[in-house]
Amino acid sequence: MAGVSYGSQHVDPLGAPSDPVDLLDTPLAGGKVIRGGALRISGYVVGTGLATVTAAILTRYLGVADWGRYVTVVSLVAMVSGLSDVGLSAIGVREYSTLDGGRRSGFIQNLLGIRLVIASVGVAAAVAFAVVADYGEVLVIGTAVAGIAVLITVLQQTLSVPLLAALRLGWVTTLDLVRNAVMVLLVVVLAAAGAGLIPIFAAAIPAAIVALAGNAVLVRSQVRLRPAFERPEWSRVLRLSVTYAAATAVGTIYLLITVVLTSLVGTSQETGYYGISFRIFLVVVNIPLLLVTSALPVLARAARDDQKRLSYALQRLLEIGAILGVWIALVLVFGAEIAIKIVGGPKYAAAVGVLQIQGIAIIGTFISVALGFVLLSLGQSRALLISNGLALALSITLTLALVPPFGAKGAATATVIGEFALALFYAVALFARRLVSGVSARFVGPVVVAAAPAAALALVPGLRSITLVIAATAVYFLVLSALGAIPAELRAAFSEVLRSRA
Repeated sequence: MAGVSYGSQHVDPLGAPSDPVDLLDTPLAGGKVIRGGALRISGYVVGTGLATVTAAILTRYLGVADWGRYVTVVSLVAMVSGLSDVGLSAIGVREYSTLDGGRRSGFIQNLLGIRLVIASVGVAAAVAFAVVADYGEVLVIGTAVAGIAVLITVLQQTLSVPLLAALRLGWVTTLDLVRNAVMVLLVVVLAAAGAGLIPIFAAAIPAAIVALAGNAVLVRSQVRLRPAFERPEWSRVLRLSVTYAAATAVGTIYLLITVVLTSLVGTSQETGYYGISFRIFLVVVNIPLLLVTSALPVLARAARDDQKRLSYALQRLLEIGAILGVWIALVLVFGAEIAIKIVGGPKYAAAVGVLQIQGIAIIGTFISVALGFVLLSLGQSRALLISNGLALALSITLTLALVPPFGAKGAATATVIGEFALALFYAVALFARRLVSGVSARFVGPVVVAAAPAAALALVPGLRSITLVIAATAVYFLVLSALGAIPAELRAAFSEVLRSRA
């Protein structure tokens, strides 16, 4: 592929200028974020497909009982992986993007040390739990083996911070896909060889090593690769992350609490309907996270140096978030029937209406993620914690009130209200205290105007599922284009991609 030039620097689609500071301070950064965000979303879709292939192979090979044992261990170590992060990934990208060049390597070394220690404690706790829970020798060993893969992945994720800060998002996406592809390949080989559970758990280790090795090669000239254990720096980083970690934990509970409460105050059947809808929603909800985390280095630098640029970046994120959020909501509402059939089958037909309601929540998610990461960039972890706490309280109240009379649709409604409320709480935290200014809601009008005829297609006889999704997508973006409502940076970024491929 041909590269593009900015000044005296050359940038290829996967690379970046030699100095990430220069890149983040140039107009080139916006296009890199948009293209990189699109790459990460595309990679996420492909990665989800690869994970689905892995699950399909293992469910057939292992059978119901061993598949259940496999999922038990994988879920246990996934909890360890999530809890070991405690907000350090986002804090790491923010800090690396704003530190002076001489301090960045030491910061990464200490971040490696912190995450390695926390993850090691988590893995040890997981193995101990497996022993106490009397999982049996195979699953205890499997937990330890899978835990080793988690430790390697934690190291790789930490070393990806310099890539994320330099907006080398193509490489981040490539490494994730390589890890997933190696995992699928090994599972196929092991299944063909008639391997047991322990070798299958161990397949994650070489997959993680390949990704770690590739990451290390890419950043070896920027940072030292060995962990450091400097007490002052550890204290500084942990102080930065503790409130954000609490906010992240509350936010995670807020997102999942509707499932738990529905199981307590609703019927098992309604819980099943909501559960299948929620599973699809969880896959989709990662899209705004991937998009906005791609912009975090730019937001962090702007928060440090240039309030006008921060406001401009937020304006564009809100515009793009509203456009994509409404589009994905249309896709979920119109494509709910086929999505439920694919994931759950005919017996979950009653969940179609549930997903159609819950799909609307993605609009609020796009807005709240954009506002939330600006708060993070400004170091407003306390505001994030309070906002998520209020959203959690509202979600609990609404779920308890709506599920008994309305079942799964009541839980979905609680999710929709909760996501929009969280966006409102974030907006109040940002704008009432004037942490940013000059942000306009003018983008709402064109998006509503474009969405109206797209939504009206549901009234056209003969249009259903895939046909309806395609027609609504075409109408929606054609009207947006006619209104001139697609941000110039979005058009320019993808025009540049097309030119580079020519």
